[in-house]
Amino acid sequence: MPNTEVTTRTVRAEDGTTCEVRVHRRLDDPSAPVLVCMPAMGTRAAYYTPLAEALSAAGFQVVVGELRGQGTSSVRPGRGVDYGYHEMVAYDCPALFALAATEFPASRRHLLGHSLGGQLGMLHLSREPKSADGAILVGAPSCHYRGWPPPRGLGMLVGLQLASAAAALYGRFPGRRLGVLGDDSAGVVRDLAFQSRTGSYQVPSTDVDFEALLTKLDLPVLAVTVEGDQMAPRACVQNLCDKLPSASVTHFDLPLDATHRNPHYAWVRENAPLVERIRRFITA
Repeated sequence: MPNTEVTTRTVRAEDGTTCEVRVHRRLDDPSAPVLVCMPAMGTRAAYYTPLAEALSAAGFQVVVGELRGQGTSSVRPGRGVDYGYHEMVAYDCPALFALAATEFPASRRHLLGHSLGGQLGMLHLSREPKSADGAILVGAPSCHYRGWPPPRGLGMLVGLQLASAAAALYGRFPGRRLGVLGDDSAGVVRDLAFQSRTGSYQVPSTDVDFEALLTKLDLPVLAVTVEGDQMAPRACVQNLCDKLPSASVTHFDLPLDATHRNPHYAWVRENAPLVERIRRFITA
């Protein structure tokens, strides 16, 4: 392990929500580039520890964020505790990126967003483009059902609408019990279902015109499609990139051992090819 210090910081959002984030600091190079990692839906930040360690060994500094309602978050989804994309983009993302700027004032910062974390991160950057110097999106699709070939696309559409309805009745989405996506609030699943149905990031709980803001976002973006990832196939990743006409987008197809049961998550541990590609993207 390189000359690295790993510390824990408490992030407090504007609405009082808190979470603990792990900061991987290069003691030998305090100006090394920083990757702000945002997890996938229903996935705890601790899951990304092997990735953070590999990135640190490759010369990066890392801040591993926590999505609201997961891991160390002070919020727990349940009846009467509702939140969605709006709360995470308006409160949680600004607090996380502000921490990264405070901890590493001399470093360039890049979003490293996985799946929903990539989508939310881009919505944040569309509002605050100076928060980062670029973005790496891994398995981060637009969830519009037309991105999947039929009949899978129709199945995704119907499944997410049913999930949203069930979450509204149950008070939360019991993903761990169902073995899909992890536990989350009814609001997150509602927003996911809306985007699946319409293809739009016009989040129902806010009047911010994200679609218009995304078109103006002028940043270098590395869009990564994981081989065999049925949750974020190339067409769905492309659909998100199509919302970024002002960005400089580079696509990368990440090879992965085909024996993995779920490539959407397996790359976090089998990360060497991606770490090298990130290194080349940022140094370029």
